[in-house]
Amino acid sequence: MKKRWRKESQKTLALSALLVVVAVSVLWLSRRFAPIGRTPSLTPQERAALSDLDSRLHAPSATVDDEKGAGPAVHLFAFDPNQADSLTLLELGLKPWQVRNMMKYRRKGGRWRSTEHFGRLYGLTCAEFERLRPYVRIADADGPRRPADRRSGERDGAEETPRYQPAEKYPEGTVIALNDADTTQLKHIPGIGSWRARRIVDYRTRLGGYVSVSQIEELDDMPPGLSRWFTVGEVSPRTIRINRASFRELVRHPYLSYEQTKVIANHIRKYGPLTSWRDLQLYKEFAPADFERLSPYFRFD
Repeated sequence: MKKRWRKESQKTLALSALLVVVAVSVLWLSRRFAPIGRTPSLTPQERAALSDLDSRLHAPSATVDDEKGAGPAVHLFAFDPNQADSLTLLELGLKPWQVRNMMKYRRKGGRWRSTEHFGRLYGLTCAEFERLRPYVRIADADGPRRPADRRSGERDGAEETPRYQPAEKYPEGTVIALNDADTTQLKHIPGIGSWRARRIVDYRTRLGGYVSVSQIEELDDMPPGLSRWFTVGEVSPRTIRINRASFRELVRHPYLSYEQTKVIANHIRKYGPLTSWRDLQLYKEFAPADFERLSPYFRFD
C-alpha cells in the first residue's frame, strides 16, 4: 500500500513540474516572437507604480539622519558634562547613544576632571570634540555647583552666583570620629567636598567600618595628610561569616579579589568549612598582608 502511494506521489510531482516547464516556455515564446515596437498595455495602477519606482531610483540618496527624521536643533552654550541633563546634551548636538554612555559613566561614579578628559568620551569624534571644546566648563568637585546658562551661550567663563554656599571649614587641629561622621561633617574638612565625602562614607559601608584611619589612604584622589583630621572612633566592624556567605557577598568586599574569592569557594566545596586563615596560606593568591587586613571583617563560625 505504501509503495503504491509513493508511486502516485512521484507521478503527481512529475506532472506538476511538467506543467511549470510548459507555462514558462509559452511565456518566453510569446515575448520572444512578439511584434517589434508593440508593448503590452498596462493598467493605470501599474503605470503609477512604475512612475513611482522611476522617481525613487533617480532621487538623491537619503542620509541616515533623513531616514530617522530631523533631530533637535543644535545650539552651542557653556555646559558642565558632569552636571548637564540629557536634554541639554542632546541640544548641544550629541547623539542619543553618546548621551546614554555619559549618563551610564556618571551613574557609576565617573567624573570628567578636565576638558581633555571629556574628549576621551567613547564614541566622541575629534570633530565633535573640537566643536564642543570651547564650551566645556568643568566645575571643581569640591566647590559649589554653578548651573550653566543654557541661553546665554557665553564663552568667557564669567562667574555666576553660587546656588549653594560652601561649607565652613574646621580649624586646624580638629579631629572627628571616622566611623561616626556623616557627609555633612566630612565636608567641613579642608579639601573635602560632596563628592569626596560620599566616597569616604560609601567605602566605610563596603568595608563594614574602618578599623584604622590609614584606610582613608586606600581611596584615590584624596588630599594628602587627610588622616590627621580623624580618629577611628568606636571600632566594631561588621563581620561576614566566611563559610556561609555567598560568592557575591564575598567578592563585593574591597579586600577580596575575584580570584581570591574563587579560591575560598573552591576550598570550601572540596575540603569543607574553613577553620582559620591558615587553611589558605598555601595558595599563591594570598599573602600574609592579605590575612592581616581581612581578619577584622571575617569570622569562621
